[in-house]
Amino acid sequence: MADTKTAPAAAPVATDLPQPTPSPATGLRGVLGTLTSARDKVTTAKENVTQARKKVRALGWRNRRASYPWNAAAATAALGVAGSVATEFTDVPVDLAIAGGTGAVALAGGWALAKKYSEQIEKAGMTSRVQAGTVASCAWCLTTPLTGANALEMWLALGLGTVALSARWWQRIRPGYPAGTELVLASPTDLVPTTEPDAEATAVATAAESILEAWDATVTVPGGLVPGSKLTEPNLADHRVSFTVVLQPGKQTVDDLRALAGRIGSAIGFFGKDIVFDYGTLPTHPTMTVRISAEVDTSYTGPVVIVEGEDLFIEIGPYVDGEGAVRYHVAGPNSVNSGFVLGSKGSGKSRVLEIIADGLRALGIEIWWMDPQGGASSKALKDHADWSLMGLDSDEHTPLELAYIGNMLHLWRAVSNVAKIREAENVAMGLDGFTHTRERPAIMVMIDECHKAFNLKNPITGNTFGYDFGELDRVTRKLGIGFIGASQIFTMETFGNAAALRSGMITGNLLILRMMEKSHCGLLPGSAPSPLSLRKGGGYGYAIDTDREHVMWRARHIGDRAAEYLAAKPKATLDARAAKAAGPVYRNRHKTAARYTEKAMATLEAFDAAPEATALTMLTSGPRQPEQNTSTGTSAAPAANAGGGMASVRILPVRPSAQTTSTAASGAVAAPDGVPAADLKPGAQRVMILLRDGQAWHTKDMAEALGISEQAVRGHIRSIGETRLDNLGKGRYRIK
Repeated sequence: MADTKTAPAAAPVATDLPQPTPSPATGLRGVLGTLTSARDKVTTAKENVTQARKKVRALGWRNRRASYPWNAAAATAALGVAGSVATEFTDVPVDLAIAGGTGAVALAGGWALAKKYSEQIEKAGMTSRVQAGTVASCAWCLTTPLTGANALEMWLALGLGTVALSARWWQRIRPGYPAGTELVLASPTDLVPTTEPDAEATAVATAAESILEAWDATVTVPGGLVPGSKLTEPNLADHRVSFTVVLQPGKQTVDDLRALAGRIGSAIGFFGKDIVFDYGTLPTHPTMTVRISAEVDTSYTGPVVIVEGEDLFIEIGPYVDGEGAVRYHVAGPNSVNSGFVLGSKGSGKSRVLEIIADGLRALGIEIWWMDPQGGASSKALKDHADWSLMGLDSDEHTPLELAYIGNMLHLWRAVSNVAKIREAENVAMGLDGFTHTRERPAIMVMIDECHKAFNLKNPITGNTFGYDFGELDRVTRKLGIGFIGASQIFTMETFGNAAALRSGMITGNLLILRMMEKSHCGLLPGSAPSPLSLRKGGGYGYAIDTDREHVMWRARHIGDRAAEYLAAKPKATLDARAAKAAGPVYRNRHKTAARYTEKAMATLEAFDAAPEATALTMLTSGPRQPEQNTSTGTSAAPAANAGGGMASVRILPVRPSAQTTSTAASGAVAAPDGVPAADLKPGAQRVMILLRDGQAWHTKDMAEALGISEQAVRGHIRSIGETRLDNLGKGRYRIK
């Protein structure tokens, strides 16, 4: 039998064995593929390097202001080391001369820079620290040539001195954070991307190129908006690009650029509101930041309170360029600050007040809220303020003839009395001012539409309430009482023609939101940006007299959750002395609010049940005058519900001169001095009823309200006479 052999198993194919030589065509494609792959890798590497350089430049741009102290320290170090090196080759007398020279150069350089940027340094509140830094720099440069540059203690002194003198500066230029408190930490102000990151970066780069081209083609040319200028150092960041604008010395300034922002924006293809000009390293090198496509995060998650030493701040909202946030300065060393919010209807004024109030509640500060509109401005503050005064009028503990300003009298007396008792406490305890604590809390009086309140006359003093509160504001900041006003108007009448009140309220805390009427902005500083240029949508504003007053910000969106946030925090508890000084109206405030709510409900029921003619009479009857008892000479209280009027509910504050002496009187109107006035014709009576709110009315506005001609209004005013009306000039009148 033939031998049979088993064939050996096939050996496994090794993947790393040499492969058959490809054909020439296949080899060429492989080489091309390899080259293409290598080129793609090189391109990717270049892009990564470019992106890294952009990020580094952007990081440097974001931290440019933070690096100012280190730049000064580096210059000091360079000068001192140069002097030290020079002294190694000289003898003792020359050594002293070199040391003195370096110290003199440091002193002269610091003085020159401080003088050059004095305005910015003063606005930042860093004058004393810059002066101290200049002296320290001089001392370091004077000593280093004598001790040698290798002396470790000299470098430690330079580093620690820089940190110590610059700490406050670094705190002020970055978003704040609470220190040593249980308050909500400041959330980062991040930009919300509107597109994919890669697409956004491409859009920013493309925009930067187009801006450079448009600037060279239209702005810098002879006869252009900024002839001879140059746009350099583009820095790309998230959703914005920044440039350095090189101006011609003596011909252009940063203020000129700000005035031309709208036209420059039109020239480079952007809206003026998206362009921000700011000071640069030199007066002729300002910066221009253009917002490309971003919206700052304005979501509200609770109050952001910043504690910097003895200074307390409340964050309102982020700047639109993403760098930091605007803050309300609540209190400083031994004092409480006042403030003012300006904005037309729909600008977000009341929402800003609610954000401030939420921060005050978190700090444990007592909130006294007055709304001349009867609580319509902010239901959250009406329901949750520590003391809510709804409307100007009140008959609580007030003679009937003064009920039309009852709440103003209550507020004025309460503030006056608390100020007196706290002044006595300061004297007794040897205090220099007031420091807020939860045991002895500060009080913040917030008044919306304050022009309606401050322009009224105080019958007790004969002054406007604005004048009386202005005199209080001179001293109350050291007694723990501040005032925050809000209005649609910014003229002297807003403050009751009281310069002291205006100065006290706007110094340091002046927030302006969008305005629609230019004539209502007459008192804004000349350097302030125009509030007419702010964006629509609510919440956009400028913070005047700050280092970034020309940069727009937007308030965080508290929406309709203000009541929820306020209710979630415990109310302040006023100390016993202050509560006693505030008086019975303050102590019974909760019962009073409940009583007025019940009266309002009863009035609505009566209005619904009454015939139309009677119901309309109820709306216009107002508070009734006490009936005079001719036999005894005393006033008798009116019978309950007499005349069917709405005296139990505030409607419009009816001044005494506009009240009828009796429901039977057909036209007699009581004059301010109590002398019976002559009967008025129906048309003149309508004018008097229109003017009874105590505000200044223009004849044109009266004509529109009454549906008659302006000439007819002037005729009625002549028939009323000067004994009952104040002629304010330019066609404006107010009831006496």
